[in-house]
This record gives sequence, C-alpha cells and structure tokens, in this order.
Amino acid sequence: MFEEHDQIRQAATECMCNLVVCKEVQERYLEDGNDKLKLLVLLCSEDDDKLQRAAAGALAMLTAAEKKLCTKITLVTAQWLEILQRLCLHDNMQIQHRGLVIVYNMLKADNELAKKLIESEILEILTVIGKQENHPKRQEVIDVARTCLSVALDLGLIKPFS
Repeated sequence: MFEEHDQIRQAATECMCNLVVCKEVQERYLEDGNDKLKLLVLLCSEDDDKLQRAAAGALAMLTAAEKKLCTKITLVTAQWLEILQRLCLHDNMQIQHRGLVIVYNMLKADNELAKKLIESEILEILTVIGKQENHPKRQEVIDVARTCLSVALDLGLIKPFS
C-alpha cells in the first residue's frame, strides 16, 4: 500500500481489504506508532475508483469491528471529515455505500463523534440521500443514509422532519 506504482498500490489495498476481517490485522490498526490507518484514510481521497473502493471497504469493515478506530480516524489526519464527505457524495454507488457505512459505524461508536458528524455537512448529505425515492439500483445507499438519520434521531442529535 506504500508503493508508488499505482497497480501495486491498488492490489495491496484490495488485499488489505480482504485481510481486515482477521482479528490480528484489526489489532495492528489499533496499535499506536504506525501510519496504517492514516494511509487507508488518505487512500480514500485518491482519484482511482478501484483504490478508493478498496480503501473505503477496508475502513468500513475496520470501523464495524473496532469502535476505537472510529475515533482514531479523526486523529490521524485533519482531512478526515472532508474525505468522508467526498466518499458519501461519490458518483460510484459502491464507494458511496462504503462511505455511508463508515458514517454509520462512527455514529454508533461514540456520542461525541456522532455529534461532530451531525454538526457537519454530513447531516445535509444524509438528508438529501435519505429523502430520495426508493429505487432498486440505489436502494442500499438510500437505506444506509436513512439508517444513519435514524441513529442520529435516536441519539437526540436531530428532530424528526415533517
């Protein structure tokens, strides 16, 4: 993943996406003193869709498995929120879905982090996606956005819209 060669970096990121289901690999991302998590977050901002999809997929699985990583993401780079917003707005629905799953995991992980997310443009993004009409090709994305809004509502961070 640290390679300069685009195809090698993409393949390594895809490999890591497959490996993060292993507890031992997840623990390595929890360790302090390495830039593994920072690299994954930054790879989510690359222009290569395949690389973004793999990095965002790895982050989605890691944040689902290890709540501590949700908070750690906010500490590894000041750009984390902007990168997350870009994922959630992505034209590629697979990448957008992964971004929304990361948001969901972060909302569920920590109330302060949830508040920070809802006070950002993420709320507007979730609302726009969640208000879309049901559509078979976009339904997964719409459902995750609606679930995120439901979590925010349950946490008392937003009020029901009329």
